[in-house]
This record gives sequence, structure tokens and C-alpha cells, in this order.
Amino acid sequence: MQKEKSEYVRQARNWLIQAIRTHLLALLAQQGFETAPLAHRGPLDRELVLSLPLGRLRRTRKEGAVDLVEIQFAKHRRAAFRVMAGVAPKEGLMTLTGHWAPEDIYVGWLNEYFVMSGSRWRQAWFSVWRWPHQSIAQRDYEGIVLKAAGFLPELELALREGKLGPHMRRVVIPRPVIAERTADSG
Repeated sequence: MQKEKSEYVRQARNWLIQAIRTHLLALLAQQGFETAPLAHRGPLDRELVLSLPLGRLRRTRKEGAVDLVEIQFAKHRRAAFRVMAGVAPKEGLMTLTGHWAPEDIYVGWLNEYFVMSGSRWRQAWFSVWRWPHQSIAQRDYEGIVLKAAGFLPELELALREGKLGPHMRRVVIPRPVIAERTADSG
């Protein structure tokens, strides 16, 4: 029973990856995005590799900022994904591990980024729903990826103008402001 389930999970994830490569990555490439390897300093985290099996996507703007897109897969190798996007500043980003160039930044590191959801009413991952004991075919995964591809104009609008469509939400991570110490205060 467990072996059958793990085989099913692996097959479903493979169908999903293939559908994303065929449909979603092709459309993003037409919009000027190129595939970039996972940026790292030191060994790569296994969970990072599993959550971003297709790498990252980036597109450099004329003014030097970089549009970033990540197709993040669900944990536990579930056949579900979401699309995260953001704009890396042209000066890059300073983290605890040092300065990162804009093309090497991950979307989740940004103070503000966007997440595309499979539903306009709730923050859902793109996944195939089924009744128990109902079989799922490769065409079901093609359908969910084509649905996500239909929302790409909303992603473009969010990246270019910061405006949200019905399937996009903004994530803002407030960063504490650290006041500089002056000679008078101390």
C-alpha cells in the first residue's frame, strides 16, 4: 500500500514538472525570462532543491533591476505548486551571509513580493483535486498548469506596476528599522 502511494506521488509530480516545462516555462521564456541555477554559498539545502526543482527565472530590466520568478513545489513531494515573483533592486541585497547581486536573490528574501494562487477566494496552491479512489491522468496536470499560464498577465501586471489581479496577492515582510547610534546618545 505504501509503495503504491509513493509510486503514485512520484508519477504525479513527474507529470506536473513535465507540464510546467512544456507550458509555463515556455510562456515565461517568451516574456524574456531565462532559467537561472540555484544561487548558493556553500552546500545546497536539500529542501531548497526539492522545492525549486526547475531552478529560478530572471529577467533584467533596462534600469538594472531584476524581475524574479520561482515556481515553488509543495513540501513532502506533493504534486502542487505556486508561483512567486518579485523585483530585486539593482543594488542587490545585503543578508547575513553577505551581499548578493540582484540576479542571485531569492524571491522570499525580498521585503515585498507576489504570490499567484490557484483560487481568487483563498490562498491555494495549484493542484489537482480528486475524490478518494478516483484516478488522475497526465491531462489533469496539463490542465492545472494551463490554468496557471492563463494568469500570467496578472503576474506581469504585478511585476511592472505593482497592481494585483484576482489571483495575485502581495506579501509584505516588515523589516525593523534600526536607528544608528550617534555620539550624543551614547
